[in-house]
Amino acid sequence: MTDVANADAPQMPLLYKNPVAVSAQHHANVKVKRNRTFRYASKIHAVPVLAEEMPQLQNHYPLVFGPGPSAGVMALLGLRAGENLFLREDFTWAYNAQIPAYIGRYPFILVEMPEDKRLVLIMEEDEEILIRGEGAEGDLPLFKDGKGTKEGEDILNYCVAFNQSARQTQLFCEEVEKLGLLVDQRAEVVTPEGKQLSLSGFRVIDEQKFNELPDETFLEWRKRNWIGLVYAHFVSLGRWQNLIDRLPKGV
Repeated sequence: MTDVANADAPQMPLLYKNPVAVSAQHHANVKVKRNRTFRYASKIHAVPVLAEEMPQLQNHYPLVFGPGPSAGVMALLGLRAGENLFLREDFTWAYNAQIPAYIGRYPFILVEMPEDKRLVLIMEEDEEILIRGEGAEGDLPLFKDGKGTKEGEDILNYCVAFNQSARQTQLFCEEVEKLGLLVDQRAEVVTPEGKQLSLSGFRVIDEQKFNELPDETFLEWRKRNWIGLVYAHFVSLGRWQNLIDRLPKGV
């Protein structure tokens, strides 16, 4: 049995091990590979998602809530810990499946420094994603002549937008939690070979409780564009077959 709550939960943010601050002094000749692979995401089966991407992700992944009062929304990428079913053998992402923003943001992340509340762009120095020196045509330089490039600025702006969206997602999740709409859930699936797999440690919105919300709450949620998020969540719960269909033969 796989427990979403306990799997893929390191002390550092998911995927990050030893990030460092981005600087012209240390990264003057660093470029981001334009044609990346996703080997770094091959061992995760659940990833945080942003509220704004839920309407698109619902078409591909079950979207569930983690346990605990501060849990967010997660896209399930696999049925067992350490298994991402959306990667091909060459570690490219599955054709026509939208890549969650958290996966696309890597190796960068914007963090607040506790001592002075400054926001600092840091990155994991992952050689699968970054290259020092000339690189290939189309690779994205972070600095040129000691100054930040447009490409580097675009990365920073992406991370700023990500953090803003993450805060809005947190507000939505906190309200869902506060109103007691979440219930524990377990998924029991049977593989084509007849093997039973069980996935637990996640929660879903109780549809009956949602439908019983007071009219004023429903109207407020509609103003905040949260009603569509709930229905995206409901629709996504029909995507378990997407995961089953991607299981390796013999599993």
